[in-house]
Amino acid sequence: MRWIVMNYFLFKLQFDTAVHFGGADSALSLYTSEETLRADTLFSALCHETLVQHGEEALEQLCAQVRQGKFLLSDTMPWYGETFYLPKPIAASESTEEVETTLRKKVKKLAWIPVLAFDRYARSLHEGHFTPDEQPESFGTHYEQTKAAVPMQGDTMPYQVGLFRFAPDCGLYFICGFTEDGQDEDLEYLLDWLGATGIGGKVSSGYGKFHVVDKIYLNEPFDEQTEWMYHALSAEHAPYLLLSTSLPQTDELDNALEGASFQLVRRSGFMASDRVETPLKKKTQYALSAGSVLQNRYQGALYDVGLSDVHPVYRYSKPIFMGVTL
Repeated sequence: MRWIVMNYFLFKLQFDTAVHFGGADSALSLYTSEETLRADTLFSALCHETLVQHGEEALEQLCAQVRQGKFLLSDTMPWYGETFYLPKPIAASESTEEVETTLRKKVKKLAWIPVLAFDRYARSLHEGHFTPDEQPESFGTHYEQTKAAVPMQGDTMPYQVGLFRFAPDCGLYFICGFTEDGQDEDLEYLLDWLGATGIGGKVSSGYGKFHVVDKIYLNEPFDEQTEWMYHALSAEHAPYLLLSTSLPQTDELDNALEGASFQLVRRSGFMASDRVETPLKKKTQYALSAGSVLQNRYQGALYDVGLSDVHPVYRYSKPIFMGVTL
């Protein structure tokens, strides 16, 4: 299998308002909010913004780049200050060292590992133990807000919306892989517009607004952290840490899952369209979650998950991997 050499960029986002990131795998998605967005949700928002700003031809060009492996996205991941975090790898500990109960529970609860602590965490899976660096207990605050549904007839009905507000020194970042010059500038333009509109759910209520605070070209690392990230992104050895929630194609599945440690996550939901009155339901798929650890890489796909013939409804499902030591 031939793998394309990529130019990797990191986009660091700071949120100006609270967000509502409803989980596509939860029936309670309105009442709770996730803290991050998966790659397919981010790509759907970029597609909508491309259509608004540039029209259908530009949207098809974007989709073609994805199909050809010339545009790759990771899930969004948290940052705190100057520290970027990676998903904690799905890997069982083989260490036999007795660990104090409080520390063991603290490590078990961790969902994210600082980039420069990743190798130390990986070693702890085999011997010794992992002591987390000083980091925030959380990257922000969960809360609920009461809204009012005003029907054409009948009484106003209150309902709760789950929200998350990032702490001032926290936010999200994601990694993009490109093959052509100028793609990073095109994406930055889209992100400027998308940030003003908002991303996630309930954007009409003013949620999900953000701005890009930094764009880093990882192929030209400038410190220990970016050096580690670029080395891992360009590594050609297993095991591979999955950074994008994604699903292998049918003929890739057996090879991808051989020797893998993974979690499945349900991807479903609806897509609004100006061609129909009600939102279009998407096909449900079960994808490998970011943080899965694989011995074999896969290409994935841009899946058509529409349940009607109004027009294609795409779900992004192409992976970015990091070659790591576990």
